[in-house]
Parts: sequence; C-alpha cells; structure tokens
Amino acid sequence: MNSDINENFDWQNVKVTPDGKYLRSSFPGLWKPSTERGNHSLSPFEWLQGKRKLDDVGEYWRVYNKLYNLEAFIQNHPGGSDWIEMTRGTDITEAFEASHIVNINKVEAVLAKYYVKDAVHPRNSPYTFNEDGFYKTLKRRVEPVFKKHGTAASRRILLTQDILAISFIILSIIGAWSESFGITIFAGLVLGLNTTAAHNSFHLRDSFRRYYFDLSAWSSYEWRISHALSHHLFPNTILDYEIAVFEPFLEMLPSRPKTFFQRYGSLVYAHLIYCVMMPQDCVRRAHLWYLGKTKPRPENFIILLELLTYIYFAPSVWAGVRCWLILLLVASYWVGLVGINAAHHHPDCFHDGDDARQDPDFGLCQLDATVEKADEIHKTEFAILTTFGEHPLHHLFPTVCHSKLHLVKPIFEKTLEEFLGKNRTLSQLELFIGTHKQLARTTPNRRK
Repeated sequence: MNSDINENFDWQNVKVTPDGKYLRSSFPGLWKPSTERGNHSLSPFEWLQGKRKLDDVGEYWRVYNKLYNLEAFIQNHPGGSDWIEMTRGTDITEAFEASHIVNINKVEAVLAKYYVKDAVHPRNSPYTFNEDGFYKTLKRRVEPVFKKHGTAASRRILLTQDILAISFIILSIIGAWSESFGITIFAGLVLGLNTTAAHNSFHLRDSFRRYYFDLSAWSSYEWRISHALSHHLFPNTILDYEIAVFEPFLEMLPSRPKTFFQRYGSLVYAHLIYCVMMPQDCVRRAHLWYLGKTKPRPENFIILLELLTYIYFAPSVWAGVRCWLILLLVASYWVGLVGINAAHHHPDCFHDGDDARQDPDFGLCQLDATVEKADEIHKTEFAILTTFGEHPLHHLFPTVCHSKLHLVKPIFEKTLEEFLGKNRTLSQLELFIGTHKQLARTTPNRRK
C-alpha cells in the first residue's frame, strides 16, 4: 500500500481512510483515490496517475515483490512500446501474467535482466497467482495449443476488420453526399461494429489495424489504459475505470448510495448515455488539451479528418456536421448497448461491495465478474468479434485474438470443473435485464 498511509491503521474495517484520501474495496488490500469516486469526467491518464500514487514504486515497474527498470526495454518490447511506457511507476503484475501465455520461461528470463531491488511494501492488489491455483494451471495447459496455433489474428479476422473499416468510410461519405438519413444510420452501425472489432486489435501487438478503433471518437491509446489495464485487470472493482467513469449516472456497485431515480430511471436514460459516450469523449479530450493536461496524439486527428471529409462531400457545412454527429451517436449507442450489457453487469456477477472470495485466484476472480453468452448467434466468429463475445476466455487471455480462443475452450472447461464448476452462461436478453437489476441492486451478495 502507498507509504503515506499509517501502517498501524486498521485497513480492513473501514471504507475510507481517516484523511479521506483513499477508499477501500470489499477485496482486502485493494484501494483507490477517493477523488476518482463519482467523477464522470475522470480521464484514463488521471486513473493511471492515481494508480502510480497507490503503487508507489517511483520510476520503476513492479512485478510481484520485485522492482525492475525497463527503460532500456521500452523500444524492444515485442507487443509495442506503449505498454511499457504508459505503465512506468506502476505494479504490472496482473498485466504481466495476463499478457504472456507462451514461452513464459523466456519472458521471465528477459525480465530478470532488468531487476533493481525488492519492493518494500505490499501490493495494492488482492489477486493471487499460485502455481497450483486455477489461473497458473490453466496457463500451463493452454500454452502448447497457443504455441502450435499462435495467438495473433487469423487472416479471416483481419479481412473482416478491413471490410468493416472500408465499408464504413465508403458508406459514410455516400451518406454525407446524398444526405440520406438511412444510409448514414447504417454507416453508423457499421462504425459501431468496426469499433468493437478493432477492440480486438488494440489488445494485441501494434499494427495499423489498431487505429481502426480511432475512426470512432475514442482513442485506442487511452482505451489501452481504461480498458486493457483497468477494466480487464480489475473488473467490477473500485479500480475498474469503466465502472467509475459512469458514476453517478450509472451506479453499478451495490456499495454505492443510490437514489430511486438512479436505480430505476436508468431504464430510460441509460440509452441516452449510450448515445453520447463518443461525442462526450471528444469534448473531454479537447478540454484536457485546452487545459494543457494532455497533448494530442497523431491518431486523435482522424476524427477531425472525417468531419472535414463529410463537410467537403456534403451539400452544405451543416449537412456534413449533421452526418458526422449521427454517425457518432449511432456507433456510440451500439458499443454502449452491447458493451455495458455484454457479460459483466448481472446481479450474479461480483461487484465491489459483494463478499470477495477468500482465495482470490486471478483467473477465478475474472470469472466471478463475467458470464458467457448462451445464444447460438453469439457463437459465430463475426458475432464474437463485434459483440464482445467469448468474454470469460477473453478476460483470461486478453492478448490472444478472438479467433483462437475456441481452441482452448475444452481445456478451460475441464480445468474450471476441477477448481470451481461449470462456466456460467446467460442469454443476451437475460444480460440486458440483469444489467438493470444490477443498477437497482443495493444489497451486497454474501458468500455462504
């Protein structure tokens, strides 16, 4: 824990430290800065800065209880420099384990070269990675499969992503030129499909297809922080950015105070939130640039280039702007609808405030916070790619392409049966209903 908290303080029996700076999770040993609570304008960079303060490792990178200086390795990292550069000064234990599935011994040997010293305080994380635990056992069993078939995207997946991106560009220009409301809405839907598909790419090693994601108003770089490093590693906990950023409008955690309007009004206004997620992110990013808190990245101007293109082809400036806004609203609604209702927010899933499992194996905790879609339509490769499918396996192996996850499903189910039971499945309708039940829930789940 951060060194500015009194070591003699009784951490386990309070929700807020005496100075009000930190909030405690229902997972023992997990904290977050109180300034992040209910802050819907929180940026991924502010979340990362808060994690640096909590992890308190200076300019180093922490893996388990050792500190490493990876400065010289940044440009040599096979997955791309972003992952190392953005995590400077943080504990990357969860990211290290979840990202490296094959050739583990070689990866650990490379890491050992950059060892500096041992850490002096406990990790700000509840998760365990015991060699005989579920997650490490599963990793050992699936490694030969991924060694044989690889973890990168298949040609069919790459072709699908290319078709979606090109189709969006063509359809959106036709929509602007013709002022066709129907074509523009359809182009917006294709943009939504493209965005969820490109989410697969920014989890993987760097390639130009990761920037298909930036055709939306979102930033693939920022989502590597808010989604890959926050949500994926700490799902449904107080450290999950995708929980915090919607507060106080969508209150997913049962431990949070909720008004009647927040609990049940979200049945209606949640759909408005889905629509404005992309435009709101544009405004937030521009505001941070204006304040000098962040600097624009080259890919951030893709969305501006799109706007100028629509204005050029449309009969009038307003027609071009209107086309651009419709595209963002429709795409945002699609991603919000299938993303927030994808696999996490059901009352049966763990949410911070619920009783945490006493043996917090990383893999089992991931499965506590996710369920799999049971509908046959969601078992096709296209649906998996565009609706956040195969979610439990994706959370266990985020750097493996969606096209390869089915290869290890029998191993996953057999190993899970040994440790916990069967994989939970729900229909998409049950997930939609469950999300709103979760928003209304104020009673934490208690473990027997």
